[in-house]
Amino acid sequence: MTKNFQLTDLVYNRNTKEDGSVRREYNGATMYEVAVPQKGDSWAAAYHISDWAEDVLKLSSNERLKSSTLKMALNLDV
Repeated sequence: MTKNFQLTDLVYNRNTKEDGSVRREYNGATMYEVAVPQKGDSWAAAYHISDWAEDVLKLSSNERLKSSTLKMALNLDV
């Protein structure tokens, strides 16, 4: 199976109506660990980690969240 999303992609979950950032993939790229901000359009407050199935995801168009700092949510040393 070809994975549709990469590390740091901002995705939208059609079932939960939430945006989040891909932290890792597993299960042959059918599942993604996603950081989901507590306050919808910003990573500043905090975030939750959730497991999302690929078939309910699409790339997000949330510009405010895209422009917000992802470093904290992704635990990347950039």
